[in-house]
Amino acid sequence: MTTLPFIRCHSASGWIAWQTGKGISYAQFWRDVGALAARLPDRRYVLNHCDDRYHFLVALAAALCRQQISLFPANRAPRVLADLCAEFPDLYCLTDDPQESAPCERVPFESATASGKNFAPASFAPDRTVAIAFTSGSTGTPQRHERTWGGFVAEAIRAGEVLGLHPEKGGCIVSSVPPQHMYGFIASIMLPLTWGYVMHAARPFYPEDMRRALHDLPASGMLVTTPMQLRACVLEAVALPGLDCILSSAAPLDADIAARAAIMYKTPVIEFYGSTETGAIAIRRQADRDIWRTFRDITIAARDDGLEVRAPWFAPQTLNDLATVHDDREFTLHGRTAEMVKIGGKRMMLGDLTAQLLAIDGVQDGAFYLPDAMPGVVRDAMPGHEARLMAFAVAPGRSAEQVLAALRERIDPVFLPRPLKLVQRLPRTATGKLPRAALAAILRDGY
Repeated sequence: MTTLPFIRCHSASGWIAWQTGKGISYAQFWRDVGALAARLPDRRYVLNHCDDRYHFLVALAAALCRQQISLFPANRAPRVLADLCAEFPDLYCLTDDPQESAPCERVPFESATASGKNFAPASFAPDRTVAIAFTSGSTGTPQRHERTWGGFVAEAIRAGEVLGLHPEKGGCIVSSVPPQHMYGFIASIMLPLTWGYVMHAARPFYPEDMRRALHDLPASGMLVTTPMQLRACVLEAVALPGLDCILSSAAPLDADIAARAAIMYKTPVIEFYGSTETGAIAIRRQADRDIWRTFRDITIAARDDGLEVRAPWFAPQTLNDLATVHDDREFTLHGRTAEMVKIGGKRMMLGDLTAQLLAIDGVQDGAFYLPDAMPGVVRDAMPGHEARLMAFAVAPGRSAEQVLAALRERIDPVFLPRPLKLVQRLPRTATGKLPRAALAAILRDGY
């Protein structure tokens, strides 16, 4: 059977990663992989919790060489990890955080980073299952999806094509998105391996962290981030140097923020659309048009229950998104089917309501929420049913009455939240998502 190499294209600089101000060669990478692979326990599944992106890459390759499958849960909440250990008893956790605890066997990365012997570059069968990814649970119970090596490679090839990546030109990639998230995995792990770009090992989170990481690069770079993090950069007016482009995904990007970022940083702001089930499948640049266009070989079709997606490397998937399909490769998104609410005969998407809340001066973060069951509340996410909305806002120095007054100027009164709760922060995941269970916990326990 034909196999696909772990590294499809080498960078012109000869470096695979940039870590703490210096480059790491491909030869050193394979030595590190060999050293770690020799020390891994004989298990079937691994939780790769390495936060340093280079450590994550070494751990990924070492696990693959040991025929191990990486599990990528939506978060590291103790209950989530405990459930995984119960479902996958042959599981261990590989981490570069000496303080991290885990409900299964814990293997510290630092014990396996000594220089190893030369290790032959590896290749893997396209149909090899290399990961099991879990949805975020933002609209319900997390679901598991197996991902193959061939699928990851095919996705990365087409993603690089639409981004205009060139191995001869090369460049660097800085990502504020963790590599354990499927968007972060493709954009900050698979794109460098496939297109010969150098990955920055750090995972900056705050705007100043991103500035420092970009300033540390030996060449210009692409910033991989999320709408919430890009919004923070724009509102704080932080300087982000040496950008070839900004890539955003994991949630809808506000058009105003996209436009301001493009002007402020003098670089294209590009969005990917995708899912855990399919990976990234489409691209748009709001400065040019609001229509999404799929990657090569990916087609879409409208269905009563959502958007059907087809590609040669995965089984047909129906995504729970409302969309206007223009042809088999172009569409306009309107939101998740589970986010459509109807009140007083009027319909609105939760995401659109949240966007209006975030546009209010002084609101740092916020979200509309449709409770499952509260006294006097009927909750049904499907169109055609009545519901009562709530909202949470992080707005230091502003009262709930002030935020509500500003909302009245922006949305139809029937969609005003009852109540609007001010909180110190929202329990977002590393990619900015808000799982329903986390929002329900705020109602139950406070925050």
